[in-house]
Order: sequence, then structure tokens, then C-alpha cells
Amino acid sequence: MLSQYIHLDPQDSKTLQDQIKSSLAKAIFDGFIPKQSPLASSRKLAKDLNVSRNTILRVYEQLTEEGILVSIERKGYFVNPALTISVTPLTSSTPQEQSPQLDWSRYLNAENSVSEREAKDLKNYPYLFVSGVVDEDLFPVSEWRKCSIQSLNRINHRTWTSNDSDYDDLIEQIRTRVLTKRGIFVNRDNIAITLGCQNSLYYLSKLLLSADSAIAIENPGYPEALHQFQARRAQIVPINVDQEGMVIDERLTDCQLVYTTPSNQFPTTVRLSANRRRQLLALAEEHDLLIIEDDFEHDINFIEDTCPPLKSESSSERIIYISSFSSTIAPGLRLGYIVAPAPLISQIKALQFRTHSLPPKNNCQTLALFLSLGYYDALAQKMLKRYREKWLTMEKALNYYFPQSGVTPSLAGTAFWIDYKQGFDAARFEQLAEQHGILINNGAKYYYCDERINSFRLCFQSIRTEQIREGIALLSQIAKQVMPIETLQECQQPPLSSRAIRHLLKNQTLLTKDCFNIPYRITFQADGKMTGVSERPNDMDEGYWWVEHDQFVYQWRNWQFSDIRKITIVVENGEIKRFDEDGYFIGEAQLVSNQMM
Repeated sequence: MLSQYIHLDPQDSKTLQDQIKSSLAKAIFDGFIPKQSPLASSRKLAKDLNVSRNTILRVYEQLTEEGILVSIERKGYFVNPALTISVTPLTSSTPQEQSPQLDWSRYLNAENSVSEREAKDLKNYPYLFVSGVVDEDLFPVSEWRKCSIQSLNRINHRTWTSNDSDYDDLIEQIRTRVLTKRGIFVNRDNIAITLGCQNSLYYLSKLLLSADSAIAIENPGYPEALHQFQARRAQIVPINVDQEGMVIDERLTDCQLVYTTPSNQFPTTVRLSANRRRQLLALAEEHDLLIIEDDFEHDINFIEDTCPPLKSESSSERIIYISSFSSTIAPGLRLGYIVAPAPLISQIKALQFRTHSLPPKNNCQTLALFLSLGYYDALAQKMLKRYREKWLTMEKALNYYFPQSGVTPSLAGTAFWIDYKQGFDAARFEQLAEQHGILINNGAKYYYCDERINSFRLCFQSIRTEQIREGIALLSQIAKQVMPIETLQECQQPPLSSRAIRHLLKNQTLLTKDCFNIPYRITFQADGKMTGVSERPNDMDEGYWWVEHDQFVYQWRNWQFSDIRKITIVVENGEIKRFDEDGYFIGEAQLVSNQMM
């Protein structure tokens, strides 16, 4: 019975027609369908599988066109007798004695071992705040399909079916349409196409590092870069990262290379300040230092003054620039590039050829067309608009549910880095969050040494905008389980009455900080209006305040989701303490008279 060889899965991404065709072809080439007997009629097989007869007819016709079946008039469809089918003999069912398992820890180089990555079915987690997962809705399916089809035409297909290492079309598009927007102007022989940034780092570490080399890396930093450098047994010099990016000091003078992500530091999202950029470039010249600049997520910027790469600020050959299309188009594309002096690019291309690791030319040709036809530029605009919406929602949610938690101000990229309260156990937080369907990145994984147990990273690249607030709200409740927050009941002084609140706030200005440690002030007017002004540029709002049932009540026009919030106020030791609707501490503040502002 032919239907027994066909299994239809409603969850399969392939169509019913393709599933039936695939199953039939497999059964034929596995030797289960004899050549001398006709296949079941289209009517019977359609009935057995509960599908349309036209579907079966199209399958039979396609297999006939491909030479797998032959059609004989008035007899039906048969397996093509000209096919050569090798039937694999069945092995004995007698179980063989199992060999003892080897202890592979005895054979593997310790410095090349990495932490085990637990495979997770992401469909089981409604809140994805982890890196490496993109917004699938943004992938330009139609445009990419058009470019793929065009790359298969008579002219273009010769480019990627050849065995040469000619990537001129893609190199030219990167040189003229991508790099120029970053202020980088180079020749064609200064660019090599790779399989992404990790692959780029592999080539650079193999060509530039040895056991006698020392390389400075950011701490915290990109773990995959660290693994590549450790594989060369180079000396790792971890350099701390603060609010101005990588610290530039005398430790760099004993290094031959430095690896940095200056435009959008991974994982903290901070930018290397202008002063430190100058220091790093000067130090590189003075001490003969090479710089590997990873221009991570440079396309995703939420303020007007974009951060230029080091490569655009200096004409020095000491700066080796790497980037990829993983975070903009798709991680699965696995295409990136290196910009460097011609002698180094020549060695990289030779290494690619020797190791048979040249990027797939069909993808490169498709990407070249995608860039040349303007689809990439259109995608960048669409992506920036979507990510800006998510970024604003994340900012509001973190301010609302994680007040004064030490979030690093993020002006670019797709994530927020949080240095939570001292003593906070981020590893336990990560475990509890997973139990509630939330995936986050524990910050400890990004440290080479001196790791902080209170840091974690929240990436908003893949999560839907409408799920962000709900996910952050749930995370805040979990955080309270890991590290209890001061509550209203623990205060030594009683809450203020309605009358006392009016007297305290009327015609006064409250000075405090948000969860990003950015100061802001709120001015309260006697008529119930209030104005909020943050020290962040162009960040202000207005709203109304009033008092009811011994609580301070307010509503902003835009801030804090425009929710009506009720706050209990306690004055203790000269500080104004605020507590939310559930009685949890929000933060301290000070008051000054409007006349003094």
C-alpha cells in the first residue's frame, strides 16, 4: 500500500505536495516500490491520504518530468526502469557489544574548551530577551527572493558556479554603499569577504597571534572573540569597561593587539568616548600596536550624532575593521567582511583558499544584488523604526519597573545592560526567569575575570513590542524574590497624610534620578500641573498631580506609559522616600523651592 510510505506533518513548513513528493522519492530510491508494479492511482492515493486528487497528479507529473517515474498509457505510473537503485542490505538485529566511552577531557586542549550551550526550544518561551535571535518579521522575504532568482539567470549564475575566489560584485557594493556611510573609503584589495565576525576573528588570530603574543580585550566583552584568541594560546590582557568605554592605560603598552567594540560596546552598549579614542590611536602609534575594531550593530543608532568608527577617524593601517550582516539581515546568512591593508587581505584570502572556507558564492551574489538594488537601505530604515519603538518601550518599562537599578544608558544597539544592586544573584535570577518563560543573559558569561554576579543583559531584538512591558513587569517581580527591596512597613516614620503631601510638594521641585542614573527634576505647580525635565537631551514631559487617600497621584502625558500612578511618601532622615502601589521602595529624592530654580 503506497500510502504507508508517506507521512504528512501539518507542522512541516513544506507544502503537502512537497511532502508527498519527498516521501515517494525516498521510498523509490530506498527500493521499497518495485519497478514492475504500477503506483496506486491518483484517485486512490488521494483518498488514502485525504488530499486533493490534483495534488497527487501534480506530484506524479513532477516525478515524471524529473525522470523518476514513467507514464504508460492505460496502465498508470511506474518507477523508471532506467533508474539505478542500490538497496542497502539489512544488518543483523543482534545488538553489538558497546565500546567503553572515552574521557574526552583527556584529549581536548583546556584553553579551547567553552561553556556548554544548552539547546532550548525558543517556541516554549514567550519572552525572549536574549542575544542572537532576530525579529523574523523584519526579514525581507520578497526582496531576497527576487535577488535569489536574479542571481540564477544566465549571466549571474556563472559568477557563483565557478571555482574561483572572485567576490568582486559584493566587495564593490560593500566598498561603495556600506563603508562610505561609515566614513571609510578604501580600495577593492582592502576588503575580504568572510563567514561573519567570528570567522573574521579566526583568520586574524591565526595570522597575527601566537603563544608569544599579548592581546588586550574588553572586560566584560565578546566571549566568541576571547575563544578565538585563547585558541592561539595568546596572553589575554583584560581591560575594564566603564561609562566611557574601554579604559586606556599603561597595560596596553605591552600588547601587540587590542580588540575593541568602540561604537557600541558588547555587551554593555556604552560608547568609547572621544578622549579615549584619541588616547588609543596615539598609544597605538607610539607603541606599535594593532587595533581590531569590531563595528558591532553600527546600523542601529537612536540619536542624531552617530558614532563614527575608529577606521574613519584615522588613516593608519594599524586599524583592522570587521563587521557583518548578521544583526541586520539574518544570523543564518553568515556573511561579514574585513577591511585591512592589502598585504593582510592577501594572506586572509590565501588562508581561506587553503582551508576551503570561502563563503558560498550564491549567497554573496544574492547579497550583492540586494545591496545594489537599494533593498538593504530600505531594510535599514524599516529596522531602525521598529527597533526605536522597542527601545522606547524598553526604556519606559525599565524606568517603571526597575527604578534606580543601574541600567546603562543605551543610545544604540538592541540591548540594555543592567548592573543591579550589590549582592544581587543574576545566575539565580536567570534560572527563575526561565521557569516563568523568560530568557535573559546572565552578565557573568561576558567576563574574562573579576566577574560581577549582579549584572545581566536584556536584548529586545526578537521580542514583540507588545510583549516587552509584560515581560519586564514579570522580571521585576522575580527580581524581588532574588533580592528583597525595602518596603513601606520597614520605615521608621509614618507615611505623609494628604494635607502634608500638598504642603510638601506645592510650588516645589523634586530632584531625583531615573533607572539609568540620569538626573531629572519635576516641578509641581499649585494648580495641579507638573513638568518633568531630564538631563538627557530633548527629554521632557508634562502632566498633572493630585492627592487622594493619603497618596500622591500623578499622570504624565508620555512618561511611564501615561499611567495613573499612586505613590506613598515618607520623609525620613531628611530624605523623601517614595513607595509604589505595592509598597515597594522606588527611590529617594530631594525638594527645592521653585524660587531657587
